[in-house]
Amino acid sequence: MRREKQAKDFEARRKEEEESRNKLDGRMQIMLCDLQNNLTPIDYSCTGLNLGTVQCRMFAAQVAYNSSLMSLHLARKGIIDSVGVELARMLLTNKTLRKLELEGNLLGLQSAYAFGRALKVNTTLKFLDLESNQLTTDGTVWGGVTSLIEFLAHNKTLLSLNLANNGMDDSCGSNFRELLEDNYTLIDFDFSMNNFTLEDSRRIQDLLMRNKGIYDENRLREWRERKAMRAEDEALKELFL
Repeated sequence: MRREKQAKDFEARRKEEEESRNKLDGRMQIMLCDLQNNLTPIDYSCTGLNLGTVQCRMFAAQVAYNSSLMSLHLARKGIIDSVGVELARMLLTNKTLRKLELEGNLLGLQSAYAFGRALKVNTTLKFLDLESNQLTTDGTVWGGVTSLIEFLAHNKTLLSLNLANNGMDDSCGSNFRELLEDNYTLIDFDFSMNNFTLEDSRRIQDLLMRNKGIYDENRLREWRERKAMRAEDEALKELFL
């Protein structure tokens, strides 16, 4: 019975997507085609584009395997929790996206869990904005956020995370602080308009400053190495002149 229901649900969803594809406006069709063929610009903003639930799912399915898009802006598009899950899942396979903005949508508990799972394995995303969503269901359920921030123990590439205005309480702040102690790569974390204690807030800022120092030191070392390599190349050229 369960398999039959899953099959029916899959078929219904397939038909829904097919019908929606036939009704897509020109801009959306072009975007989906470009995503599929890896011909997108580096940065996509969906401002002014009507993205319903089905359109978002189709969009996420194409981004999942796209290799040309690096920055995606989906702020204030009315994206619901179930679609947020699919946007998180696309990070499991996408190897190119560096920035994802989802501020001001309707992402909830399941999206929080899904992004937590995705960030544990994703090695390319550097900026994630989840400000002003419903990750704690108006400050009543914190399990999703608790699971989400567990990525800090695994992820070594995310630089900036925005969870402002998501109804997080002091337990979320305490958990974040503890996990950040052993994470040396996150350098920017916006947790404003939540309810962290002053002690946790100060310690989080100290740890972010520690990480920023490491980040700057690594960038300086890389710059010096590139400079030395250029000098070596110039010296070799002079030998053969």
